[in-house]
Amino acid sequence: MFRIRPILLFLLLCLFAPAATAEFDTEDAPAPDSILFVGNSFTFYNNAIYSHLRKFLMAEDPSTRQSIFLKSMTISGAVLADHEGGLKQMLDLRPWHTIVLQGHSLEAIDPQKTEGFSKALSEFAGLVRRHDARPVLFMTWAYADRPGMTEKLDTAFTRLGEQMEMMVIPVGLAFEKALENMPDIRLHAADKVHPSLAGTYLAAAVFYSALYGRSPEGLEYDAGLDKTVAKFLQHTASQTTRDYYSRP
Repeated sequence: MFRIRPILLFLLLCLFAPAATAEFDTEDAPAPDSILFVGNSFTFYNNAIYSHLRKFLMAEDPSTRQSIFLKSMTISGAVLADHEGGLKQMLDLRPWHTIVLQGHSLEAIDPQKTEGFSKALSEFAGLVRRHDARPVLFMTWAYADRPGMTEKLDTAFTRLGEQMEMMVIPVGLAFEKALENMPDIRLHAADKVHPSLAGTYLAAAVFYSALYGRSPEGLEYDAGLDKTVAKFLQHTASQTTRDYYSRP
């Protein structure tokens, strides 16, 4: 159990007065009506990111239960290339608006994995676009005992996004920001790699902010977390998204 320092609690209570959900500009802010998450355990832990994203959307508008189709296709421990056959089948199954591509947590920064990741990403992006869908790139987070990974992940994912003209979802930067502002929060599971419930909740909040161009602040969905913590994570997701897409 983590503790919120008194001064931080005071600041949080000041920051998080109830407010209507705000809109803001992102690098690209469409309103996808169907999203497929392609990845591994980083995506499927804690009942999957997409299930929490759906609940954010339903907290804003209950009718999205019928109008939004979200699904994930995951393989435990997979690198991105492992999804080649499955992705082709899913793209042929139905029309999709957005395909989220998540590789192994080290693929973007491990010299032995980067070439394969870049190749798979390029091929998948082309395949997705030929099916009239939009590929986006999931920036993963640093391991709990390797915080220095964040800078490397940021550099690698941002470069890949620019090279391949893909939107990058800055989840890893949100993890870093949350831990800077609330060091006692546990965003990782006991293995220091996978996400805790709070980590998955934060990731879903970043996807909500980035893909829909709206802040999750003020939405009632808290995933069973302490309400002050949930509000803090909503704010972190919104702030991280704003900061990332406003870079020069």
